[in-house]
Amino acid sequence: MFGIGEKTVGSNVAGVINATTPLWTVLIAFLAGTDRNITVWKGAGIAVGFAGTVLIFTPWQSAGDIASWGGLACLAASASYGVSYVYMGKFLTGRGIEPIVLSASQLAAGSVLMVLALPLGGLVAPTWRWDAVGALLILGALGTGVAYVLNYRLIEDLGPTVASVTTYLLPVVAVILGFLVVHERVTWPMIAGTVLVLAGVALVKRQAPQPAAEPEPAESPSLG
Repeated sequence: MFGIGEKTVGSNVAGVINATTPLWTVLIAFLAGTDRNITVWKGAGIAVGFAGTVLIFTPWQSAGDIASWGGLACLAASASYGVSYVYMGKFLTGRGIEPIVLSASQLAAGSVLMVLALPLGGLVAPTWRWDAVGALLILGALGTGVAYVLNYRLIEDLGPTVASVTTYLLPVVAVILGFLVVHERVTWPMIAGTVLVLAGVALVKRQAPQPAAEPEPAESPSLG
């Protein structure tokens, strides 16, 4: 759906819509009854992180794209991410299965589905270039393989809602790599948005203060 959507909308719009994944995850987790412990810190962190993402991408420069069919396709993709986080947290993690096994199984199933869908997009002979093959290996091994293992570990350790907040870190990494690798310009809204994103993630991970345990009453001395 992101592939379809980004044919007609800009990457800034797709990035902001992708950042709605934690919002979808919170809503779906609440409706499914898997996470109804929405603390003030968690809610504030999600809101602050989303505001930071919007500030980084500045989608108001092409606001008309959000309400287009491409924008709706990206929104559907983000909602499906939210469903997947809740599904993985409820049915897959916490059952004694290693994250690498879950990741390998999911990616193998996805590969089969992609092969079945391949003829629908038109069969085109690939062009073998070393830079394209290298990019594919890096994205496949690190951006997908290792990332899925870490994602399952986060869901198991912290729950689907907190794990989904890692979506907010994507634009931060994009800004840093864009500056270091391809020398893209970094603006003040990007810097301010990055600060908000990091603050939002910190707020989500912050635990609510636990009430102090009452001291046990001392045993009365025995008589005689």
